[in-house]
Amino acid sequence: MLLRAHARTEVATVPRILLVDDDPAWRNLYRMALESQFDLFEATDGHQALSVLGAVRPDVIVLDLRMPRMDGMDFIQRLSRRSPRPKVILCSGTFTEAERPHIPGVCLAAKTPDLKELWAALRTTIPGAAEVGAPARQAVAVEDGVWRD
Repeated sequence: MLLRAHARTEVATVPRILLVDDDPAWRNLYRMALESQFDLFEATDGHQALSVLGAVRPDVIVLDLRMPRMDGMDFIQRLSRRSPRPKVILCSGTFTEAERPHIPGVCLAAKTPDLKELWAALRTTIPGAAEVGAPARQAVAVEDGVWRD
């Protein structure tokens, strides 16, 4: 079953992202951060992602490394047999800077709640992708003339 997170209806071509993560909290975080700029689709594991790949035709796959049934590395191996192959961003909190594997054609991003590395990887893989942060908070004047957010 494909979970469609957000479908945009604008006429302009919006990049399509397939989010593959077994953790609903991470999928929710990705959705909140990305839905304003991308057409998002979700899969809860590698098997589900492979089964919907043809229907979704994503520009980029944001992929969790550790998942039950089929982990991210197995998914990448199976994906490499397909053509054309979408760009892949592999997200993980398990490897350090020194032990990051080199996987040809795959961007690596640390899985952190600020999504800093994910945004950097998206800017690399999708021209024009720009991080959309929280709306700017208005400065508020307090009685003593000190400004605060």
